[in-house]
Amino acid sequence: MLKTSRGAERSRTLRRLNAPRKGEVRADAGGAPDAVLHNRRWLPVAEVLDRYRTDDRWWTAEPVSRTYYELLLEDGRVVTVFHDLIRSSWHGQRYG
Repeated sequence: MLKTSRGAERSRTLRRLNAPRKGEVRADAGGAPDAVLHNRRWLPVAEVLDRYRTDDRWWTAEPVSRTYYELLLEDGRVVTVFHDLIRSSWHGQRYG
């Protein structure tokens, strides 16, 4: 058991770092993101900085097939989002 700064004792627990969060993305006719919803505001994409696809765990009951995009938004922010090609949903990914 570890003592926390709050004085309570708790057992060690594991948590996922950088877990993806479901997000809302508007895509153009080609499927590339053209706006990202942030704090109830649509932020337009100024440029797609990087794009890559990953297909993994195809041999399991939960395969992964995603297209990742590193985006420069018009407000200067750089974000990473991915399109889950199996579930047809968009997610944000934080690093660091």
